[in-house]
Amino acid sequence: MAHPVEDLNEDSAGDLKNMIRNLQSPNVDMRWKAARSLAERGETAVDALIMNLYHDNPGTRLLAAWALGNTGSRKALPYLERMLDDEDPCARLAVECALQRITGNTLV
Repeated sequence: MAHPVEDLNEDSAGDLKNMIRNLQSPNVDMRWKAARSLAERGETAVDALIMNLYHDNPGTRLLAAWALGNTGSRKALPYLERMLDDEDPCARLAVECALQRITGNTLV
């Protein structure tokens, strides 16, 4: 996987790095704002969000999955599928919802 910010100009790369840092903030409002902003970035943020699917904090994993689902990126599918057995039930639910949003299919 390419580095998530290597193809961006300096300002955009800095913004993306700040959003990723904020995705891991102890402040829940800051985390949600970062997740929404990253989702709005679409494909530009996908690699960085995928990396956060494997974060130690289940809340960060949940938000990364949620944001990936909102990007609609099919690139995220294999990474989300690997997270279907996440130890955290809320993160698992976010992964299931993200997969449904991207594929349009409901999971059984």
